[in-house]
Amino acid sequence: MPEHEHPATIFCPRIFLLPYTPPMTPTGPIEPWIPGPRTTLATTRIFTLESQQWTCPTEPDRSGNFAVINSPDWVNVLAITPDENMVLVEQFRFGVAGLSLEIPGGIVDPGEEPATTAVRELAEETGYVGDPPIPLGAISGNAAILNNRVHTYLVRNARLDRPQNLDENEQIRVVLAPLSDAPRLLRSGTIHHSIVVAAFALYNAWTREQE
Repeated sequence: MPEHEHPATIFCPRIFLLPYTPPMTPTGPIEPWIPGPRTTLATTRIFTLESQQWTCPTEPDRSGNFAVINSPDWVNVLAITPDENMVLVEQFRFGVAGLSLEIPGGIVDPGEEPATTAVRELAEETGYVGDPPIPLGAISGNAAILNNRVHTYLVRNARLDRPQNLDENEQIRVVLAPLSDAPRLLRSGTIHHSIVVAAFALYNAWTREQE
């Protein structure tokens, strides 16, 4: 695949502001690195793989080229029924070559609000609908190599409303499990997808704030 060079002047990386002042390191504070030219290495249906030059302003010898996956944002939906069951989905994941038990989720379409995506993905993957989605927070997909955000929503009073409407290559089994079983499923590794584990951490933080 041919490579496409992009001048640094047209590339504006996403910046995630820290809500606190980081502690000092032995060499002083860490400053944001300076972006240089980037090259598209591969383009797929759901992301592009790029090589980006970054210059360390305080220790230039640490500068180099780094791989970045340019991806749309994602959503996660923790849907809970009136009788306190979680609406989970089980599907085959090609990255781990095995089954994965997760909460519903998907890719935010261009021009779509994440909350809208959450409602759409829940209905498409499971057939469930519920109360308006409550935002629980957003995290980095994987700050080391991904530039996107994962938005997590809570949908209460989830109920089965329609058949699944799956994409061409999706095969999803809907699983209802008591919300009280979540700690066991997480600790045992039955739920092992990292952004799904993070979604439960956001939910726990939200529930504490409601007390």
